[in-house]
Amino acid sequence: MSTPDSRFIRAYSRVEQVISALILVGMVAVVFLATWAFFRTLIDTTLAENATLDYGQFQTLFDRVLAAIIALELAHSIRQLVSGEHGLGQLRTVIVIGMLAVVRKLIVLEVDSTTGTFLLGIAATVAALAAGLVAIWWVSGER
Repeated sequence: MSTPDSRFIRAYSRVEQVISALILVGMVAVVFLATWAFFRTLIDTTLAENATLDYGQFQTLFDRVLAAIIALELAHSIRQLVSGEHGLGQLRTVIVIGMLAVVRKLIVLEVDSTTGTFLLGIAATVAALAAGLVAIWWVSGER
């Protein structure tokens, strides 16, 4: 005999899966757009008449490729949610997305206009994310 609580939880799980699947379809579009932006920037940069690969152009290229990778990782996390793969694997994916976002921020960062406090915040974020990964590694027994 099922209780009202268990019926509600099953119904909520179905709603969660449907919404996650819809978001995953949207994320596929985002992945394609981010990949297109990378390749468009790459082609524009290499085919330009006075193609000089200066630091700013490399920043832009790496920004675009990291945006595509972050979109792929986020889509992977949503796919895990749709397929019901909850747990440490999904948590690890979310932490990796956070690290990629921090790396992306560091690449596009203009050091001249950055304060020490901001850099300290970035360092604290990296340390917290790394501690999270170590904790997952420890708990999952991958030692």
